[in-house]
Amino acid sequence: MKNISSRRFSAKDIAVIGLMIAIKVVLTRFLAVETQFVRVSFTFIPTILLAVMYGPWVSGFSGAGADLLGFFLFPKGFPFSPGFTISAAIGPMIYAFILYKKRLSLGRLITANLAVTVLVNVGLNSLWLYILYDQAFWGMLPIRLGENILTLPIEIAIIYWITGNPSIQRLLTDYPVKWRKEK
Repeated sequence: MKNISSRRFSAKDIAVIGLMIAIKVVLTRFLAVETQFVRVSFTFIPTILLAVMYGPWVSGFSGAGADLLGFFLFPKGFPFSPGFTISAAIGPMIYAFILYKKRLSLGRLITANLAVTVLVNVGLNSLWLYILYDQAFWGMLPIRLGENILTLPIEIAIIYWITGNPSIQRLLTDYPVKWRKEK
């Protein structure tokens, strides 16, 4: 396995990574439904695509970079917290550890989404909100848990459809993606 420091990135790789970061910023800052404690968006799509295309380190750095770019270029009035940047890096890394260079089966997609939802979205992000706003952790947890329980099957269905789409599969033939076998 190549070390990230020894990996050479082509112009295409840099352009794809930059495009995915830009898509994440737009989806997070402009096309998300957001309250003080809950955010619903489609940022999981470029996050998972980066994870399956480039692995944990690139997707982790891209997640943190997208979070920082989004915050500093398009602030929304919420205070900056490095905890959310850490979450923005850890989530894509979890996706990549479970999905990168592995067959994209429904079971793996469910496992990856469930791990990110429990560990990052509900766990870490609730902790950062507790630290940032000094709100009762157990008081806001049901709201965050409810939102994630509702969005989890939708996210899994969308990613399952995207990874089964022949057009997407043709576009990503240059990457180490192992597509699921159709019956």
